[in-house]
Amino acid sequence: MKKVKVCKHCSNFDTKEIKEQAENMNCKLKFDCIGKCRKKCPELKDKYYGKIDGKLVVCSSKKEFFEMMK
Repeated sequence: MKKVKVCKHCSNFDTKEIKEQAENMNCKLKFDCIGKCRKKCPELKDKYYGKIDGKLVVCSSKKEFFEMMK
């Protein structure tokens, strides 16, 4: 089971949508700070990102991030 951690404020995900994806993929989802705030890292502004199994994953689309969760 993969562990996924995203920030509700900075990771650009709709919380309901990523919860559904995590349930469908049998991932353990946690909402918490990942230390990559958009204010401090402006290059992540239009990206979807979070940590999967402790590694930072940055994607240009939600679909791409969801694929990495599999």
